[in-house]
Formats: sequence, C-alpha cells, structure tokens
Amino acid sequence: MFTLNKPQVKILLNEKGELVTDKKEIVELFKKHFETLLNRQEQGSTNEEMTYYTVEPDIGEPKQEEVARIIETLKNNKSPSENKIPAELLKKGGKDLINTLHGIISEVWKRETMPEEWNTAILCPIFKKGDSMLVSNYRDTGYKVFTSLLLERINPYATEIVGEYQCGFRKGKSTVDHIHTIRQIAEKHYEYNKDLHLVFIDFKQAYDSINRKELWRVLRCLDIPQKYIDLIKMCNSKTNLKVKYQQEMSEKFEVKSGLRQGDALSPMLFNIALEWVVRTANETRKMEVGEIETILAYADDVIILGNSRNEVKQTTIKFLEAGKIMGLEVNQEKTKYMCISRNDRNDLNLKVDPYIFEKVEAFKYLGININSKNNVHEEIKERVASANRCYYSLLKLFRSKLLSRESKVTLYTSYLRPVLTYGCETWATTKGDYAKLCTTERKVLRKIFGPVYNTETRTYERRHNNDLQNLYGRPNILSYSRSKRIEWAGHVWRAEGKIIKRVTEGRIVGKRPVGRPRTRWKDVIVKDLKMIHDNVKMEDANNKARWNEIMVAAMDLHGPLSC
Repeated sequence: MFTLNKPQVKILLNEKGELVTDKKEIVELFKKHFETLLNRQEQGSTNEEMTYYTVEPDIGEPKQEEVARIIETLKNNKSPSENKIPAELLKKGGKDLINTLHGIISEVWKRETMPEEWNTAILCPIFKKGDSMLVSNYRDTGYKVFTSLLLERINPYATEIVGEYQCGFRKGKSTVDHIHTIRQIAEKHYEYNKDLHLVFIDFKQAYDSINRKELWRVLRCLDIPQKYIDLIKMCNSKTNLKVKYQQEMSEKFEVKSGLRQGDALSPMLFNIALEWVVRTANETRKMEVGEIETILAYADDVIILGNSRNEVKQTTIKFLEAGKIMGLEVNQEKTKYMCISRNDRNDLNLKVDPYIFEKVEAFKYLGININSKNNVHEEIKERVASANRCYYSLLKLFRSKLLSRESKVTLYTSYLRPVLTYGCETWATTKGDYAKLCTTERKVLRKIFGPVYNTETRTYERRHNNDLQNLYGRPNILSYSRSKRIEWAGHVWRAEGKIIKRVTEGRIVGKRPVGRPRTRWKDVIVKDLKMIHDNVKMEDANNKARWNEIMVAAMDLHGPLSC
C-alpha cells in the first residue's frame, strides 16, 4: 500500500550525547522522556477546593440505544489497543455484544470505577519538523464508547459555557470560520489605513500541562453536574501509558498531570479550561469591527487582537497571568507579535515581562499565511508551493502505467486539490492569482493525460488547454474555488448574529486613503454572482435549495483556461 509517512528514526541521542541504536534502549529513552513530560509538578490552585451543595439534575444511566449509536459512529481503520479489538469488530458484534458492553458501561457509570484495561493507553511518538514530537495513542474500544457517550451527555453544557471566540472542536465550526474572521478584520483595518496588532500565543504542551485540580474546581463553578465531574475525574485518574516504537513496547508508567492525549473528552475539557482563563483575564475591550472579542482561539491556537501595541500588551499580560493558574505556560520561542499596516513600521519586539516576543512580518496560522501587508497573493504562492511539494511526492503514481487515468484524477481531486485550495473560501483573488492556480492544475493534468501523438509529424505534442479540460470533464480550479467561495458566502449570510457575519458586515469609522482600493472579499462575491446571473443576490442564500443551484451553476462556469 502506498504511504506518505516518513520512516521512523532508528538512531537517537541519550542524555550523555551518545548514539543509541538498540530498539529496547530507544523505547526506554522515549519512556523516560514522556514520563517526565507528562508528570509535571502542578501549581497549587489559588482557590481552595470547596464543597458545593446545589440541586443536582437527574442524571440517567446510559441507555442501550446510546451505546449502539456510539458504536456506529466509531471510526474504522484505527489501531486497536492491546485487546486487539478494532471498531469494525464491535460494529459487527450484533445485539449480544451491545448488551454486554452496555452492561459494563452501566456498571462503570454507577460505581465510578474504571476497569484496569481501560486505564492503559499505548503511546506512539511521531517526529514533526525539527526535533519536536507529537503524541498519538491507541485506546481501548470499550473505553472509546464510554467516553464518547459521556462527551455526548456533557456537550450541551459545554456549548453553553464556551464563548463564540472558540472555533476548535465545536459543532458547525471549522478553521474556515476562524480564518474568515481574521481576514475580514485585517481587510477592513487595511482598507481604512488603521493598524492592526496581533499576538499569536503558543503554549508549551498545552494539553499536558493543564492543572487537573483547578480544572475540577472550574467544572463545579460552571455548574457541570457533580456526577459528570466524578466520571471525568475517574477517566483522568490512575492513567497509565506504554510507549510503542518499532514494534517494541515499554513498561507502563502512570500519568499524573494534564489531559489524556487522544481522549474524546480532552478537547472539550481544554476548551472549558481556556474559557475560564479568558473569563479570569476579564478583558472587556472589543474590536471596532463587529464588536467582537479581542481574544480568538482555535483549540490551543490563540490570537490576541488590538488597535495599538499597548492594547495587545495589556491583554496579553492579563491572559498569561490567568493561564498560569490553569497550568498553561507560554512558549516564548513560538509566540510572535505582528502589526498589519499600510505604512512601513520599525516596531521592536514586544516585551511582556518576563517574556520578549519576536516581531515578524509573516506568520503561518492554522495553515494560512498572515502577513504585515495583508497580502493574499502571498498565501496563493504558498498554496502553490505546497501543492507542488505534494505533486512531486505523488509523481511516481502519476507516472505509473498500472493506475488508470480515472484513479489518477481521483488522486488529484481528493489529495492534491484540497492542498491547493485550502482556505479558498476566504480569498479575495485577482486574475494573477487565478493564473497561478490554473497553471498548477494544468501541470498535474498534463502529467495524468500525457502528450498527444501527432500522426503527421510523428511526434508527441503538448496538449492544448481545451483538450485538457475535455479529458478532465470536471470543473477546473477556477470554477471549483468560486463555487466553494459562494457556498461559504451563503453560510455567512445565514449566520445571523454570529461572529463571521458581524465581521463581514462590520464597519470601521474612518477615511480611505487616496488611490485605488484593494479588491475586497465582498466585491469578489458580487462579481461571482453576476457571472451566474444579473438577478442573483445574497438574499437568495436564505433559500438553501436555491443557493445550491447557484453553486452548481458556478461549477459550470469554467472561465478562461488560459487565465
């Protein structure tokens, strides 16, 4: 099977700087590393733990229907735990298996005692860029069903608690929501010649550093039912890990701090922890555009906004102080400061005692390029560069005589095109941008369909653009990105009262500078709709069926292939 995974490193350096090649020694090194990383000394809570006496809601035991539904939602093709039971087997187990698993879960629910097998997870270290590490876990499938069911019960409370500023792990939200919000704020500030200051916060091992005692106290303060809190505590107590690397397994060790990596409950618990940090920071200032909060987040990727250097500094101070109570420590090396401005500025690094945050001209946030000139063209260039890297990694398959053209086209549309068009819903593109995108797509299609043989000259010739489009038989990259943008515009229009609509319709009091203004996102949407029909208006988005027809019509507008 073809895979793009990088090979595992077979040589490591130990504490003395000596090379280690033995598999068992490597696993032991990883065990020591993660045992230290995941067992931090928690700071004592500034608030004493108190017993709350309130009227508790009636918490019913898990129903058999809930267990059956959760089993059906488990993802396939996931590595099983030590019991070797994959999700696919649970789904085929029938009523008897559901009855048995329901009985186990009900017993755990009543006794609030976790089976020993559920307390142990397998951890696989995976290298990222440089020498950073990402932790991935194998979880017992029974435990996954239990925590998924518990998450389903708690989610209504979490939805009410967590503010709209948080887009990570929220139903109906994605990275596009966050990207659109930031782009619209930057676009409007740039249009009216007003500076926008940003601090991109990065925490050191955010999930691993959460202060559990403080989190349990916060859950109670936020009126989460005590039964659910007790079950959450149970899931996070006496947890053990084993390190698996190159088929070798370490001895298990206990994890006493932070949230369980890879656990269904962890994203929700982190969102609640961060919500408490934001509330504790007590930042009342609002942005002029859409009257939105000055702190935005996608999971642990936090961004602080302000109209001046001092504003973001003061907000950052309050936010970091509140974060320390929850155990969150800022990563000075990865936290950056930026000012988006029309004018050339010589701002120094941002000093927030005891930290100094580097001032940058460009920053990659949620996979997109944010730069000091709010230049979307730079983002298009990065998309093209990323797509080219993806293309060359797949080149062997595109050249293969064993794969059909249809398979290669599917590979392009499902793997490479999403890389090229990531975030296209928020682009305010020009003809030059489309030219870069079209050129990249045609390069891939020419490799898929190959040259054409000229019988007269007896030579192979490069296919013309029209020939490529006819062979491809699908909307080209221009039509595809236009349709995605129109689809997103309809979603924004219907999001009454939400941040994405408030920033889109929000205004800044001021005067535009002299000269031709930049193309705005709304201008591109209006132009797209006019290309479909003069009578199409944004109000049509209220009718989803009608808007879907407009999206299909946009797909049929292939545009100039020589763009």
